[in-house]
Amino acid sequence: MKTMKSQFVILSLALAITGGLSLQPLAAQPFRASFPSSTNTGPGERPVATVAATADNRNSTTNPRTTPLPNPDLYEPTAVLATVGPEYILAGDIMPQVEIVMWLMFKDEPKAQLDKHRREIEMQKKMLLRNLLIQAIDSKILYLAFKRSMKTEELEEFEERASEVINSAFASSIKEILPKVKTADKAEMKRLRATDMQVTQLCTLMVEHQVDTLRELDKILRTFGSSLDQAKQEFAETNFGRQAIATDVKLNYEITHQDLLDYYYDNVEDYKITEAVSFEQLTVEFKNHQSKQQAYQKICALGNSVLQGAPFEKVAAAQSEGPKAKSGGKYETIEKGDLVSEKVEQVAFDIPVNRMSPVIEDEKGFYIIRVNTHRPEGREKFTEVQGEIELTIKNQRRNKAIQKYISKVKKHVPVWNSLEQSKP
Repeated sequence: MKTMKSQFVILSLALAITGGLSLQPLAAQPFRASFPSSTNTGPGERPVATVAATADNRNSTTNPRTTPLPNPDLYEPTAVLATVGPEYILAGDIMPQVEIVMWLMFKDEPKAQLDKHRREIEMQKKMLLRNLLIQAIDSKILYLAFKRSMKTEELEEFEERASEVINSAFASSIKEILPKVKTADKAEMKRLRATDMQVTQLCTLMVEHQVDTLRELDKILRTFGSSLDQAKQEFAETNFGRQAIATDVKLNYEITHQDLLDYYYDNVEDYKITEAVSFEQLTVEFKNHQSKQQAYQKICALGNSVLQGAPFEKVAAAQSEGPKAKSGGKYETIEKGDLVSEKVEQVAFDIPVNRMSPVIEDEKGFYIIRVNTHRPEGREKFTEVQGEIELTIKNQRRNKAIQKYISKVKKHVPVWNSLEQSKP
């Protein structure tokens, strides 16, 4: 039984998992195409395991882009959620961000589970909306402060070139972050989000939908009620707002070696290295075959191709039927608890590196995996994370200074938040 973890969602979605697995040393023997008569293994029999989707595996019969989350929308797109001076923040500015975050959290969950926890999810959705609206208000305040800091002629010149500058900076940021997101483990994703939450989230969407261009990103954003232009506007307000901070707020701080050591030992659990594996997978789905016998014959044929020397990645890309087939069936940096199936988790963490597993079966099909890397549990050394700690401490002090600055600016900019106060 696994518990779904989320920064925003407190509820648990229970998934039933049955059966056990006993593993024997695995030899590079051919996969026999005789169909196993039972899923229970005895002495000398081939063990059968159950595999299920990981957090990044869209192993579902429905397209993840159209899988409905518990809705209806909280507000109409044109509803005014807040005003910051002369600027408006509409529901249409915030709700797409809410929907994207919710989709990323729940994209692999069965509809039955979503329906079961509809009320709890809607409560968390409202909390997320409230938090994102506060962030949007702060960004708008800083953006106004940035514009008001310029002389009239400077502002006119800025507005003439703003579109060009924004397009270039936005494209450069996506180009820089996208390859990092493609290969990032959980720790690296945390660092990327801390550096630039918006761009990292957009790149995550691109990776999940297996696209590489801004044109394709625009299509994805439109399914959430947003667009590339809207994303660029949010990017501009956030980054130009930082210019106002850079002008009026002290952002450079001296960090001593003792500060770094104190932080490391106070947060030592954050630098724990969890055990993880990366593996490749061949998949044959029952729905694509007339019988289990035919599906079993195919998975054995795929496995034998690899045993006879064909590259695993090419066999997966050409003939595997799973959602990861195009990427060679690769699953990167899988930690314990990432797999829904306890059986496959035991296989992945128990078999030797570069050794192929036996045929694995679940309710959707047959699988063969081969582990490429196995990272043992441990802890990052202080010297390895010293630079990261220094950046973290600087960000903490910067954020404190920024919030103080925002509070100061608010005294001169009227702000109304519909979720916190009645309209005057």
